[in-house]
Amino acid sequence: MQVEKQSLIEFSYISRAKDPFSKLQLIQLFDKAFNSNTANQITGVLFYENRYFAQILEGSREDISHLWKKIQNDNRHVIIRELDFRAIDERAFPNWGMRFFGADRIAKYIPGLRGCLNGLSDNDTKLLTLMRSVAALDKS
Repeated sequence: MQVEKQSLIEFSYISRAKDPFSKLQLIQLFDKAFNSNTANQITGVLFYENRYFAQILEGSREDISHLWKKIQNDNRHVIIRELDFRAIDERAFPNWGMRFFGADRIAKYIPGLRGCLNGLSDNDTKLLTLMRSVAALDKS
């Protein structure tokens, strides 16, 4: 299916940090991502645990493609693989310029994610389901 330039898309991926991120580095990363995403009308959620990142991004095809190129060129991590790319009718995370879930929040809100945020392709479906499930937190 051809996605129009300004149609909404959801894009997700998993990557592994070359080195562990400190809390300060994670805060700086989140702050920069939040400000950039807000300016570019991109919404989504970012997870980090044990050197693994998993992220869902929502926005126009053009904006997500531009951001994806920047992410791919970020030498702090290695892209493991794209998880999903699909057209969406509405945003799951409309109020989240970038919501961040580190290990402590993962343990509190989505403990099942810990077992599948490990880069193994066998966990991709469960990982995406759990990642998408946090959108309900915005509605509660």
